[in-house]
Amino acid sequence: MENGALLGGCLCGSVRYEITASLKYAEHCHCSMCRKASGAAFSTNSVVPTDSLRVTAGANFVSEYESSPKRRRCFCSNCGSPLFIRRIDMPEITVVTLGTVDADPHTRPERHVFVASKAPWYEITDELPQFKIYPGFEPNDGTPSAVGR
Repeated sequence: MENGALLGGCLCGSVRYEITASLKYAEHCHCSMCRKASGAAFSTNSVVPTDSLRVTAGANFVSEYESSPKRRRCFCSNCGSPLFIRRIDMPEITVVTLGTVDADPHTRPERHVFVASKAPWYEITDELPQFKIYPGFEPNDGTPSAVGR
């Protein structure tokens, strides 16, 4: 953290940002949208208050894609790095992709979410709790929310 702020940015360096609040609720998301946006088995994300996140350079390079009716994925239009997810239904929070943070974010993933749609070629081998969908939004079909560990 520089001057109390956590710094981050995209691969090409066009977009830079700072976060002045502690990151919370880090998790590995295995949903198909996060997999496709990251090009990996999952995306590791965390939540910050929107008013604590400031793009310090390259705001004109930040593009948005409506991945679902209430979500806007923000990425660098130059290199494609996924940076943030804006929640239209909860504008007070922003999801930050931890892969774009420069230093230790001082939080660790607490769980795996959307494991029902995880990549079939990836095996989860850690002891973190796993959720088929998302805690609190599981279907009420009698099956337990948490799977695995």
